[in-house]
Amino acid sequence: MTAEGRILEAIAVEPHLQCQPVEEMIGKTLHQLGKEQADEWLGYIQQALRTQQILTVEYSMFLNGRETWFSTRIAPIRHEQVIWLSRDITALKQAEATSILEERNRMAREIHDSLAQAFTGILAQVGAANQVLTDDLEATQAHLDLIKELARTGLSEARRSVIALRPQLLEEGNLQSALHRLVTQTRAAATDTTLYYEIEGAVYSLPIEVESNLLRIGQEALTNAIRHANADEIRVELVYDRDRFCLRVQDNGQGFGVGSIPSSDGFGLLGMSERAERIGAQLTIGSQPGQGTEIVVIIGV
Repeated sequence: MTAEGRILEAIAVEPHLQCQPVEEMIGKTLHQLGKEQADEWLGYIQQALRTQQILTVEYSMFLNGRETWFSTRIAPIRHEQVIWLSRDITALKQAEATSILEERNRMAREIHDSLAQAFTGILAQVGAANQVLTDDLEATQAHLDLIKELARTGLSEARRSVIALRPQLLEEGNLQSALHRLVTQTRAAATDTTLYYEIEGAVYSLPIEVESNLLRIGQEALTNAIRHANADEIRVELVYDRDRFCLRVQDNGQGFGVGSIPSSDGFGLLGMSERAERIGAQLTIGSQPGQGTEIVVIIGV
């Protein structure tokens, strides 16, 4: 092309990406070809010629009824001319959009899993403190201390979610110690429910990503049991076998119909399913109205 945007030569490597045949473009300017972006493209050409530097730009056009993205390199050559080389990057742009959406969903789950759990615990502690406020100042102070700890944990987790780091509960140990601490915190708040925490087999470490997602699944399952099950007993069990690991959260509460819970009610079951899929684990959700609920996650090691 010339500095005025007149096409001197053209080669179509992929003819389906043409707006019109190459032979009809030779000798015409961008404006004569009726390009909506003619002024913008002419500015690119003049910038490349002015700086004598190769310029790379991206833009989109509608071809054959669909939006097509191009990456274009504009290289200055002799006699106030440039070589304009474009390639189709639509697939790359679509992959980027999918990646961004997945990252947004992941961050939404992280924020939900950290803040929702922390503030649920705070509300439970406030309720417990209110019950003993008038007749047991020592017990009230204990609940208030736990509220402070949960609030600090929630604040820290919110910051960590933004920078996509591991859950704080895993920073000071492995999965079994993190879940033990979580059960201990929950036990102090859920005074009407008996919580059991059991470990079977010799404890071993799992990959960081696996432990992080297993912790979040266990956290969600435990919180759901406390909030919705009206259970007398909740049992959290870790089974360390030689060739597989199993996390089980079971309650004797009111249960529910697994297929009757809409995804719009929150991340909950959907989030657990996505996390299990991400680490290649098998997730089983067993529940019937009046028969309690059992969440089982199994992953090979």
